[in-house]
Amino acid sequence: MKKGNFSVRTAAAWVVLALILCQFIPLDRLGQQSEPSAAIPRDVRGVLEARCFQCHSGNTDWPKTAYLAPLSWYVTGKVHEARNALNFSDYDTRSDAGRGQIRRETARFIESAELSAHGRIPGFPEVVVDKREKLTLIEWSANNNREQDGTINNSSRR
Repeated sequence: MKKGNFSVRTAAAWVVLALILCQFIPLDRLGQQSEPSAAIPRDVRGVLEARCFQCHSGNTDWPKTAYLAPLSWYVTGKVHEARNALNFSDYDTRSDAGRGQIRRETARFIESAELSAHGRIPGFPEVVVDKREKLTLIEWSANNNREQDGTINNSSRR
């Protein structure tokens, strides 16, 4: 019986040691901190900052779950996956076609049923976008010539 208890204790000790050592595995929690894009209208930027930037930009405020392995591996992986899919941090540096792609992806996602299950990453607040915010994002996505002040840019068409 002692031998059985000893092996359980030994196994438990190894598990605890492994969990402690996991904390020292470095993860990339750095992002390309950026100012909000000047090319995105102020009202749209407000919605994006409140609902999307946590995972879809370099401006992530990492929750405690991002520092506790092995959960941190999942959390940082999901954020990196989100940035790879859609990243607003590089919006200013993209071509017009690249910006259009970001707007189309935003509209496609905002209008999809996936939104209700989106953003469920441990430690981050649930993503809830109200009807007004959805409309703001959809209008922005559909309007390729909208300037920062919220007007339509028709200067090239006379």
